[in-house]
Amino acid sequence: MREADLFTLRTEHLTIEGRSRAGHESYFRVKELGVALDVGRCPDLVIPLPHVFVTHAHLDHSVGVPFYAGQRRLQRIPRGSVYVPQENADDFRELMALHTKMEHTDYEIDIIGMSPGDAVRIGRNVTAHAHQATHRIAARAYEFRETRHHLKFEFAGRDGVSLAKLRNEGVQLHEQEEVSLLFYTGDTDRGILEQNDAMYKSDVLMIECSFIADGHQGHAAQYRHIHFDDIAEVADRFENRFVVLTHFSRRYSRDEIVETVMRRCPEGLRDRVRLVV
Repeated sequence: MREADLFTLRTEHLTIEGRSRAGHESYFRVKELGVALDVGRCPDLVIPLPHVFVTHAHLDHSVGVPFYAGQRRLQRIPRGSVYVPQENADDFRELMALHTKMEHTDYEIDIIGMSPGDAVRIGRNVTAHAHQATHRIAARAYEFRETRHHLKFEFAGRDGVSLAKLRNEGVQLHEQEEVSLLFYTGDTDRGILEQNDAMYKSDVLMIECSFIADGHQGHAAQYRHIHFDDIAEVADRFENRFVVLTHFSRRYSRDEIVETVMRRCPEGLRDRVRLVV
């Protein structure tokens, strides 16, 4: 896969690259965070990343886990971490044990189960938080937050000498805040739109949108996916700078996706929407 063929979004803080089509393959790389969002068939750009967040066990999102482990071993890359729904953690461990048995090779990756509410630190100031996704099988959404420190308002304008004096006296000069950089839903149905408030506040929201055509609302409900009408219905809730729609069904052409979404998209949301096509 050439870089030119990848969806790419550059924001103030992140570079997001990848591709996603329902039933075929979904993966994204976020270089600044050192993470992959799903693994697809494990393209080369995912292999160096130390953290892989798998939303659920469907093959188009997770089949590349053994290849990720194998390539890291071949390239002598230190141990990687693969985060999966807690309900499937032992299954993924058994999968890797089976490859170890068949290939007579030990694979140095950690399979880490994530339940809703769990959080892991993946960098000095960045934590990944697991959320419940509402799909046909166990599924997690993932949110990435950065902890930032700011000088308290009451000390603004003070010179360095006076600030140093206060610090030596034990005065707390800075306050801490968590900023949501990215929220990735993976596969889900409209339940996440109704149950999760955090997704609407993240700087970048990546949300599945498998179905777009009129008359396909029943397909979305049957297979536990989102129809674009579900998103349009709550358009006024999105505070995000970017709303990235992923995982479109292969029944739609690229031109059809662009035309349909732009036509049906409420005006207040249209300028912030990006399409993975």
